[in-house]
Amino acid sequence: MASFETDFSDDAGNARRGTIHTARGDVETPAFFPVVNFIGGPTVRSGGIWSRLRNHLFGEPEFQGAMFQAMSFLDFNLTPEALEGWRNRPLHGHFTDHDPVKPHHDQPDDFTKPLFVDSGGFKLLNSDTFGNRPDEGGDENDWSIYTNPESILDLQLDYGADIIATLDYPIPPNLNEDEKTQRMEDSIDSAIRCLELLEDEEDPPAVYVAIHGHDYETINWYVGTFLDRTEGLDKSFEGFAIGSLVPLRTNVKTLVDIVQGAKDAIPDDRIDDLGLHLFGVSGKFTALLALLGADSFDSSSYVRAAQFQKFINRELDVSGDAIVRDPNSDDHDLGEFGVDVQRTNTARWAADWSKFTADELPDDWGCRCPACQKLGDIGFDEMRSTLFNSDSYDQDDPMKSDFYALIGYHNFHIYQDEMNHVRKLIEGGDGELLDYVARMARNGVSDIDDALKRATVRDDDLARQLRERGYNRMVAESGDGDQQRLDVDIPVDGRKISLEHTPDDFNLLERDDYEPGSKRVLLLVPCSQTKPYSNSRTHRAVSDATAEWNDDVHKVTVSGMYGPVPHEYERISPIMSYEYVLTGVEEDRQRLIVDRLVNYLERYGSEFDTIVGYATSKTYRTVIERAFEKYGAGTILPRDPEMRTLTEHFRTTNLQELTELLERELSSSTRQ
Repeated sequence: MASFETDFSDDAGNARRGTIHTARGDVETPAFFPVVNFIGGPTVRSGGIWSRLRNHLFGEPEFQGAMFQAMSFLDFNLTPEALEGWRNRPLHGHFTDHDPVKPHHDQPDDFTKPLFVDSGGFKLLNSDTFGNRPDEGGDENDWSIYTNPESILDLQLDYGADIIATLDYPIPPNLNEDEKTQRMEDSIDSAIRCLELLEDEEDPPAVYVAIHGHDYETINWYVGTFLDRTEGLDKSFEGFAIGSLVPLRTNVKTLVDIVQGAKDAIPDDRIDDLGLHLFGVSGKFTALLALLGADSFDSSSYVRAAQFQKFINRELDVSGDAIVRDPNSDDHDLGEFGVDVQRTNTARWAADWSKFTADELPDDWGCRCPACQKLGDIGFDEMRSTLFNSDSYDQDDPMKSDFYALIGYHNFHIYQDEMNHVRKLIEGGDGELLDYVARMARNGVSDIDDALKRATVRDDDLARQLRERGYNRMVAESGDGDQQRLDVDIPVDGRKISLEHTPDDFNLLERDDYEPGSKRVLLLVPCSQTKPYSNSRTHRAVSDATAEWNDDVHKVTVSGMYGPVPHEYERISPIMSYEYVLTGVEEDRQRLIVDRLVNYLERYGSEFDTIVGYATSKTYRTVIERAFEKYGAGTILPRDPEMRTLTEHFRTTNLQELTELLERELSSSTRQ
C-alpha cells in the first residue's frame, strides 16, 4: 500500500530523510521528479526532444520517477482518438519493449519507475472545452474529460499513476478575494471527493492533496481546514502538494513563507507521515526548502533550459576551500562535479547555478556526467555545428533533438546531484545541511540570505541553531517579526486578476475611440501572460528587434480572450486583469478570434502598406494565418520555423527575418 514515512530527521531545522512507498518501488526523499512528457504525439516515437530524453532517463540509475502533467497532450494537438489509444493501457506498458526512436539509436530501456501525475488543473481551468458534465449543466466534448474529480481521477488511473495530485483550482497572484476563496473551497471539496472515490480501490495510488496560497496565513488556513474536514475519512493520504508557485519561484522569501505555513498547520502526530511536495521548484533553492521541511520537488526547467541550448553549471565547494568559476582563466581545477573553477585564497564560495550556452562552453569543460561523456564521444564541435545548422535532419547522424536531449540530460544530473548532496548532508546529521545553506547565504547566492533570515522570524529553534554556529547575521533582528510576517513580496504588479472575464468584456470593433493613426506597418503579435503585454519577454524580444522602425509600426496584440488589442489599450482593466491561454482544442474560441481579426482587417487593413504577423506557437500562428487567408492579405513570419513552439519566437534568425522585412518595406521609400 502506498505511504509516506519519515526515516530520519536532522538535528537542525525541519530537514528529514523519508520514503514514498509505491507499488512500483520506493522514492527516497528529498526527491526530484523531472517533468517528462510521455505523450508527445500518437506513438512512443513522437515528441522530438522528449522522445530522446525519455530514452536517457529510463536507463539512468539516478532517475527515481517522473512527473507527468495529465493534460499535457494538449500541447501536441492530439486527437481524441489518439488519446484514447494512450488511455487503453498504462503508460508503463507503452514504454516497454518499444522500438528505438531512430534506427541508429540503441533500444531504449523500459519505463519501470514510479509515475507522479498532476491533475492538469491550470490547463483545464484556462479552457472553454473542459467544463462541467452535461448532467451538471455543461456541454459534451470529444475528449469526454470534464473538470471534476471523477473525470480527472479516471484519467490519472488510466495513465497508471503511482502517485497523484488531486484536482486543483490554481490561484494566480492577486486574484480577487471572492474568487480566491471560492477556488480554495473548490480544491478542498475536490480533494475530499477524490479520497472518497479511492476508498474502494484495491491498490490505490499515493495521494498528494493539491493546495494553493501566496502567503503564510492562506496556506496555513488551507492545510488546517482540509485536515479538519477529513478527520472521518478512512482513506489516508500521503501529503500535500503546493501549487501556483511558478510565478513565485524566483522569490525565495515567499516560498519560505508558504513552506512554513504548510508545515506549521500539520499537527505533531501527523508530521512524520505526511510529505510536502512543491510543484515547479528545483535547483538552487531546494537545499533551503528541504531544510525547512519540503520533501520533494518537480520541474521542467532542466529541459526548458536545454531548449535554449543552456548547460546548467552547479558549483560546489568540494574540498572546503573557497572556489569561484572563471572560464577565462589559464589555471583551472575541475571539481568533483565537472565544474570549471579557479581556486584562490580570496574567492567567494560560489554555488551560483550559472548557465553556459552551447557556444559558450569553456574549452576545458570537464563535466563527467553521462550526458557530457556521450557528448564528448560525439564531439562538442559536432554538437555546435548541428545546433547552428538549419539543415541537420540527416537520418543517419545525430539531429538537433539528440543534442537538445543530451543537454537536458546533463541538466537533470545537475539537479539530481543537488538532491543527492542534500540527502547525504541530512544523513550526516548534526546540522550539516544548515551549514551548507548558511554558507550559501553568507556568500550571496541568490536571495538565500534574506530568505533564511525570514525563516527565523517564525522558527525560534532555527534562529538559535544559527546563532550557535556563529551565523548571527542570518537571524532576523528582534522586533522585525511582525513586519516580516505581513510583508509578503509577491513579484507581480498591483493589478487585481479575475478569472470570470468573457470575450464580451472587450471588443475593439464595438469601440468608437480607436483610430490606427498613420503607421505604415500593422504588426500582429500573440498575447502574453505578463501584463501589460509590452512588459513580457516575448514582446520585448520583438520590440528590441524592431526598435529602429517603431515610429512606423502599429503593434496589435492577438488576445486569446478578446482578439485584436492595439498597444494603446494594453493597460485598461479588462486587458490587465484577465488570465486565459488559447489552446489548440478551443475551436469555438479560435473561430471567434479569427472572425474578430478578419473584421479588424476589413475595417482598417487598407490603411497600412504592410500587414505582418510574427507568431511561432502553433495555436496563435494558426488563427493569424486563417485571418490572413480570409482577408486575402498579410505575411506570417517566420515563414518556415523549425518548430511551431514558443521557443522559436526568440531564435535570432527568426527575429532577423522580421527586421529584414521591415527594412525592405520601410527603408527604401516613404509614404506619399
